[in-house]
Amino acid sequence: MKLLYFDPIGGASVDMILAALIDLGVKRDHLRKALSFVPGSELKVGRVTRQGVNACKVSFTIRKKIREKQFIPLIKKSKLPSRIKDQAIDIIERIFAVEKRVHRTEHLHLHELADADTLLDIVGVLVGLDVLKVDKVYSRPVKAGAGFVKTIEGNMPAFNFATALLLKKFPVHFVPTSAELTTPTGAAILSSIATPREDLFVSKINGIGLGAGSRDIKDHPNILRVFLGESYDHLTDECTVIQTNIDDMNPQDFEMLFEKLYAAGALDVFLTPTIMKRSRPGIHLTVLCQKNLDYVVDVLFAHTTSIGFRLDNVRRLKFQRRMRRIASPYGNVRVKIIEYDGRTKYSVEYRDLKRIAEQTGDSVSKIRNRIMQLIGRKRGY
Repeated sequence: MKLLYFDPIGGASVDMILAALIDLGVKRDHLRKALSFVPGSELKVGRVTRQGVNACKVSFTIRKKIREKQFIPLIKKSKLPSRIKDQAIDIIERIFAVEKRVHRTEHLHLHELADADTLLDIVGVLVGLDVLKVDKVYSRPVKAGAGFVKTIEGNMPAFNFATALLLKKFPVHFVPTSAELTTPTGAAILSSIATPREDLFVSKINGIGLGAGSRDIKDHPNILRVFLGESYDHLTDECTVIQTNIDDMNPQDFEMLFEKLYAAGALDVFLTPTIMKRSRPGIHLTVLCQKNLDYVVDVLFAHTTSIGFRLDNVRRLKFQRRMRRIASPYGNVRVKIIEYDGRTKYSVEYRDLKRIAEQTGDSVSKIRNRIMQLIGRKRGY
């Protein structure tokens, strides 16, 4: 699965997001052509340093004043793909609705947001995402300042009222600095295009883009980072690991314990020899389960001598697998085909190998080698 993963190190504004996508590889000429629906505008791309880190910086030169009421009509008249038009209009309408709610007025007045570069940044980000053709977009929690900032309406919280409303249900980390780290447009973009995830499993990083904010904030790198990568997160799931140490249980009793645990829904059960207190030899029992935890614990209470258990929630990665029957000199044999990251490996079902070994008198390893050679010649399963 191809993905984008936004990391708002120093916050998120829509121009930082656009700059990060350009730094990642979105072509400037493609963006300039797509954004030509706003007359008299010009995209400028440069490099700046924030806390010693070099990052991409974007800005727009706009020769003609464009009011907010013109944003949506301009989008509708453009030659942009309909999917980008719909997304842009949805995001802009969200911003308008939140600003009206904050100011409790039907008359929309966006102050700094009324400039056409807001419109161009929003559309530019959507065009960039369309170019990258990713399957999924994720984001780490956004940053918010904890102090106050000066605005034309007076001192306001660094975590803007509109920004807070736009980030409902989106995780936010507060930073002890008096600066607006995440803007309303940045919040509207990320909360619209990205799924918040802090524990994403990224299998491979194919590219990194850095977008800089307009200010150089002291002791705080005003940078947004984006990763282009691949993830096999869809192959993972959540499990519970139950563990306990036992030194006073008859080893013969473990056979029934295993049977009871699997019947209760355990995914895996195994024993590990260990040395316990007072140098006693013992058994470390591990049980993996995904559901029916209460039933599994009931079995452990009833059929072990343990007086308590350790519980851990873990993620597991499961390779895609399927079983196929293939023709061999020994008849049909079941082969498990395991796939991951475009690679394939094969495992011959042991019970079939054992059956053939008993019939022919050959060793299991010899039969396995012959069947694996056959698989190597045929492949294509």
